[in-house]
Amino acid sequence: MHYTNFISHLFEKITHCAFPRKIQVFINRTYVKFFGINMEEFDTLESYPTLNALFTRSFVKQREFDKTTTTMIAPCDSLIMEFGECQNDLAMQIKGKAYAISDFVTKNLEDGFFYINFYLSPKDYHRFHAPINLKVKSVNFINGMLLPVHRKSLEKNDNLFNKNKRVVLECIDDFENPFYLVAIGALNVGRIQIHIIPEIVNLKENKSFIFKESYLLKKGDEIGCFEMGSTIVVLSKNWEYSIKNKEKIHFGECIGSHKRG
Repeated sequence: MHYTNFISHLFEKITHCAFPRKIQVFINRTYVKFFGINMEEFDTLESYPTLNALFTRSFVKQREFDKTTTTMIAPCDSLIMEFGECQNDLAMQIKGKAYAISDFVTKNLEDGFFYINFYLSPKDYHRFHAPINLKVKSVNFINGMLLPVHRKSLEKNDNLFNKNKRVVLECIDDFENPFYLVAIGALNVGRIQIHIIPEIVNLKENKSFIFKESYLLKKGDEIGCFEMGSTIVVLSKNWEYSIKNKEKIHFGECIGSHKRG
């Protein structure tokens, strides 16, 4: 076991431990204060019995967003770490560090895909949602390491995205374009929940789930959540984006639109 996986396993036990109420509230308050988390959209600190419950908090009131099929919304609260067009089967985990897309999603992809890396920090809302209407063809769990996914780690480690644990959702959009959403695990806990395949959270070996009939996700539907911060990578075709590198975005914000013609 790599040392980052060992650390994550220990941290997972701590975050799932329910301490006496006063101690837990103190832990929750300290965490929120340390990371500067805005709790206006969420429940009270007293309502979270464990640190993991606070990590995976859901909205008390749902956010509003554009529901038209021709616009794409941000799938999560995050920082745009890198984006661009895939070239020769390569995308960037960060500037100067390319990785093979075919290894990442374990499938050879044709040219024309555009990638976006969404980095979720420890302070962010940890749930992620469908950015557009999607028909899910398969969900693939790929076990791996739990290296950190912050900037310094991305700059240090070659092929980090291809080394880390991840879940790949292979989809089709409303315009019959292929679309991939990949949730990448990271240091500290590293568990990934996918609601349509609940058993994924406890898997230790690679496994694929193929739907006989595509599973339909409506734009904005909650797909799952991370137990600690991590990264979402979106791979799409025939969508135009209005984003910038290092831009902070929030779930529900419009980030692009479908190319016409």
